[in-house]
Amino acid sequence: MEQLVSIVMPTYNRAKIISGAIESIVRQPYSNWELIVVDDRSIDDTEAVIGEWMHRDARIRYVRNERSKGPGGARNTGMLAARGEYLAFLDSDDEWFPGHLGDSMNVHALTGADVTFALWVERHGEVESYNFDNEVERQLLNKMRTSFDTRNDGEIIICEEGLFEAFLSHTRNFFQLNTMVFRRELLDEVGLINEEFHLGEDTTYLLRFFDHYRIALQTKPHSVYQESPDSLYFFCDRWLLDPDTIHLHEEIYAKIEGLSFKSIKVREHIRELIVQSDSISHKSKQLLYMDIGIASKYYTLGYLNRHDRKKALQYCRQSIRSKVTIFNLLLYVKLLFSSRKGSAFLQKALNLW
Repeated sequence: MEQLVSIVMPTYNRAKIISGAIESIVRQPYSNWELIVVDDRSIDDTEAVIGEWMHRDARIRYVRNERSKGPGGARNTGMLAARGEYLAFLDSDDEWFPGHLGDSMNVHALTGADVTFALWVERHGEVESYNFDNEVERQLLNKMRTSFDTRNDGEIIICEEGLFEAFLSHTRNFFQLNTMVFRRELLDEVGLINEEFHLGEDTTYLLRFFDHYRIALQTKPHSVYQESPDSLYFFCDRWLLDPDTIHLHEEIYAKIEGLSFKSIKVREHIRELIVQSDSISHKSKQLLYMDIGIASKYYTLGYLNRHDRKKALQYCRQSIRSKVTIFNLLLYVKLLFSSRKGSAFLQKALNLW
């Protein structure tokens, strides 16, 4: 008999596109599921759209937050309302492949995993791309196959210890909340998502499972990650921005600055996890990488704020405190001598993402 899977879908003002996500759930051959749509106080027609879906399918439920909690808080509301033996997630602008639930539940049964994940494709407008078939990604997956147990000729990679360090070491992330399916009883041990994080709250949540539970990664795509124009990350093409004039575009700069602060907060949290971990064999190297990442975020803010010398110097000092580099030192000296001129060399170390 199929076990009940509770699917949590946070949403905010997605009335025009949420039906695509719901349809991808309805067409799953695995039929024993409930969908909990958690509305984070939308001001569009989201509730009416979900009401129509509820009329058509009794497995769909609607919950509206009494206060805006952000994506992490909305997912927590859904998890607390879940009735199933397993939990899964799907964002309201993304989609699942038809076999996602069935394949994931089969892998749970085959491997005895506590948690399963799968890969995904990305969609930007009408263009879809699969980013796990490049040489670097293939090499990283093959390295995981040699480091961990496998099933089905390497299509499934099973990890119990060492996954946290592998995650920190890899240049590519193979784990996403939208493909996660886990036993609901783990909530008693792992807890809920940290609602203080408004960026990376999903990643910091996944890390709680690494090295503590049996995790199976399915190396085939199971979902479509939509790069929506109104998403947190894809509000503009940052590769096309001119770092020397970003400060003139107040709205774009404010978003970049806000994302940078949130990213730093997450990186500092992960750094503390590294310090506390007993399973990392090269802890000093991982701490160095994390310090470099934090320093690059502060350095970027320093560079972008050259028109405001006092503010730029403050960011530059914070960058140097995290990790001294030739870039933040040179920028600091230029600022001390009141030089606000940019340079192609200094731009090489910018981290706008």
